[in-house]
Amino acid sequence: MKLDVLPLHLDPRSVAAAVPVLEDVLAGRRAVLPAAPDQADELLTAMSPDGTDTGGPTDEAPGTLIACTSGTTGRPKGARLRASNLTASAEATASYLARRSGTSPGPWLLALPPHHIAGIQVILRSLHAGYSPTVLPAGHFTARSFTRATAALRAAYPAQDLHTSLVPTQLQRLIADEDARDALRDYAAILVGGAATSAGLADEARGHGIPIVLTYGSSETAGGMVYDGRALPGTAVSVDEDTGRILLSGPTVAEGYCNVSGTVEEDAFPVAGTFRTGDLGTVTDGALTVRGRADGAVNSGGLKILPEDVEAALGALGYPACVVGLPDPDWGEIVVALVEVTDADPGEHTEAIRAEMKDAGTPAHLIPRRTVSVRQLPTTGPGKVDRRSARAELRTRLGH
Repeated sequence: MKLDVLPLHLDPRSVAAAVPVLEDVLAGRRAVLPAAPDQADELLTAMSPDGTDTGGPTDEAPGTLIACTSGTTGRPKGARLRASNLTASAEATASYLARRSGTSPGPWLLALPPHHIAGIQVILRSLHAGYSPTVLPAGHFTARSFTRATAALRAAYPAQDLHTSLVPTQLQRLIADEDARDALRDYAAILVGGAATSAGLADEARGHGIPIVLTYGSSETAGGMVYDGRALPGTAVSVDEDTGRILLSGPTVAEGYCNVSGTVEEDAFPVAGTFRTGDLGTVTDGALTVRGRADGAVNSGGLKILPEDVEAALGALGYPACVVGLPDPDWGEIVVALVEVTDADPGEHTEAIRAEMKDAGTPAHLIPRRTVSVRQLPTTGPGKVDRRSARAELRTRLGH
């Protein structure tokens, strides 16, 4: 069957037009590639097998959705999700939320880009519960638009359990607004994923009585598959003994990639139903802790430093950050950070932030050698920081 591009953007009309198409996928009648309208041709070409410029894959089995990775570190991969994977994910989420807090399946508010797996799953979970999703109006995400949409959703469903999904940046902006905090408390469950949520932000949200659920997963697992550190019902999480990388197994795992094969695909999918992530982690008493990217360590002065550890230290002081390593003649590499600062002019803030981290008792190896601020961190995908763009920005600003 021909693979159809499904143009999607965060707009009620766009999502409404996509709903019957997605219902056809679940029913085994269509194969689709969701894409932002302005990226459809480029993405279809990127989905060509092994990088050959054939205009993208032309045939897929009916009942297939190609979920693209965000491509934060290279060419995006197209995870081949079957209708059974998508349905299993929706059912596992509903089961987990029912066990956790006694909530019933209900309508969802879509506040994420719908062409990414996190947004697609909001639509599919809502459909699975028997409701068409409510969609934020087109335009920039604001606390006011979220609050109004939540009020409209509650008015339409006064007795139902409401659900939504956010990325950490959205959650942080909403918590800062009193009316938005009230809106957040009107939900039975709020899934937060797409990027790591700092412990400080999670504690602040829960301190306000906001029912967040921290999620971990990817396009290859049909979205979030580990909730609050625990695998969803019917799935499993473990760690590869040889590499330390996180293994996710179960019926939500994709069958492979449409545009990558050979050793790369075999590494990611060592056996059917198991995805070997690129993240390092530990599992203790069934609970997963994600340590960072397996290929992202910065080798500085004989130490291997995970950027995620440095980002967590900066985040604890209120600095959203992207940390990378840059070449250095003395240290081999040095840890440098691009931080998001909204109340100061963009520029280098190395001395001030180093002093603040030292005063906070941050271990010396987790204090960046150089720090540059921007108004907003570059992102690709919902909530994912674009490390390639951040690295390029830092190279330019620091003269590397």
